[in-house]
Parts: sequence; structure tokens; C-alpha cells
Amino acid sequence: MIIVAVGTSANPIVQSTTPDLKTTRKGYIDANPETLRTSKPGVFAGGDIVTGAATVILAMGAGRKAAQSIHEYLATGDWEG
Repeated sequence: MIIVAVGTSANPIVQSTTPDLKTTRKGYIDANPETLRTSKPGVFAGGDIVTGAATVILAMGAGRKAAQSIHEYLATGDWEG
């Protein structure tokens, strides 16, 4: 599943609805900067929900990086990668 979201700040319900998903002090999702994997297996995050407000170019780069990581995860089943 892919969720596309547009906004200027982290949604506060992320923390309350997904307690096993690590977030930062400001409520952004904590993701590995190289793989965009989160603390919840099978969940990848990139763009403003990870970095805070940034450019569309950076968000596009995160999408590409996430796609590569998702492909690797689906091909191997290895979450620790």
C-alpha cells in the first residue's frame, strides 16, 4: 500500500494510531536515511513526514530511494537489510 499525503506538519494521530512506529520529538517519522525503513517492518517513509518541510525535489528523491528499498525488501524479505 502507498499512502500519499500533502501537508506542512506531521499529523498528530500517527503517534496515537501506530505506537510501534518510532517518531521524533517533533512528531515526524523516524526512518533510516539510507533505506527509509522505519521501526515497523514493511513501513517505509520519506519526504516531509521524515525531514520536515523541504523541496519537492528532495521528496522525489526520497520516493526513488524508498522504491529501491521496497523492491529489495520484497525480493529478499529481509527487513534488517
